[in-house]
Amino acid sequence: MTQCTSKDTMYSNLLRSDVFTQSYAENKYDFLFVFDTSGSFKDRRDYVKNNMQIFLNTLNSRKAADYQIAVTTLDMFGGMNPVLPDSQGVRGNLVISSSGVKVVKSSSANPAADFAGIMDSLTESDTAFWEQGLESVYQVVFQHGAEFSRTGVPLVIIFMTDSDDWSCQGNCWGTAPENNTNWSEFPLSRYSDYFRNVKKNENSEVIAFPIVGLPSSSCSIEFPGSRYIALGQALGGLSSNASVCSTDISNSFNNVAQIISDRGNVFKLTQLASGTGFSISVDKVSIPYSPENFIYDEPSNSVIFTGSVPKKGSVVEISYSQRTN
Repeated sequence: MTQCTSKDTMYSNLLRSDVFTQSYAENKYDFLFVFDTSGSFKDRRDYVKNNMQIFLNTLNSRKAADYQIAVTTLDMFGGMNPVLPDSQGVRGNLVISSSGVKVVKSSSANPAADFAGIMDSLTESDTAFWEQGLESVYQVVFQHGAEFSRTGVPLVIIFMTDSDDWSCQGNCWGTAPENNTNWSEFPLSRYSDYFRNVKKNENSEVIAFPIVGLPSSSCSIEFPGSRYIALGQALGGLSSNASVCSTDISNSFNNVAQIISDRGNVFKLTQLASGTGFSISVDKVSIPYSPENFIYDEPSNSVIFTGSVPKKGSVVEISYSQRTN
């Protein structure tokens, strides 16, 4: 990080002014992780379980986040021999730890340990091969949303699988769906329409982060996560895709926290700044330079608010010296 100063530099500077309207100002976020429970995916589930504290540290790197985290699976059948209990996150239910924790909260004494306890309750079933992530999330939010998704708080859904979505509407039986010509899928619009509107009346939104097999994946995957990617594109906003390959999982996982932590705090300038001559106002009220108020981040060419975040709808004006040579 480079702190903002007003000292002369070696550069020839031109005064610029960028004006932004603050779109985001939340520090509250609710997360729903949706995991593939097949045996081949265990190492990546374990990575998330063992590195949740890093995720939370990144989430809090820009602001003290008030968060809730819940977990479900892609398994809408819930096993045959044996049939798994709802508490293991099957059939559109949330995973519950052995100690009874269903929702991890930032107010907990040890959120990462609470999350690990939930992850320890995940079990591979003999129906895990039929991944129905979109239908699972639809049912979880529809039936149990009030348990983990707070009114007016953005809901961040993180899909993690190395297969595509096979959410089944009819003839949901028999061999794996890719080899079954009799089954019929739910249309993508069932999910895109629902998730575009479920938080709309609360003046909030649903954000999707598919960490899936990409068409260009360099690792072995079952199928590209085309339907998850399509849902993220339909929802727009901060939604983005990332690779589930083992070599990429660290960046993919932590990038979700980075995007959320930067939301509303980071203002990327339109021209390359010299790093000097900053003057910032929010709704025409001047913000004095101080590292406790804002800093200039040279690598991203952005001003980052480190103190109070501008309120949603406020006008942020940033004047600065442009680097011209």
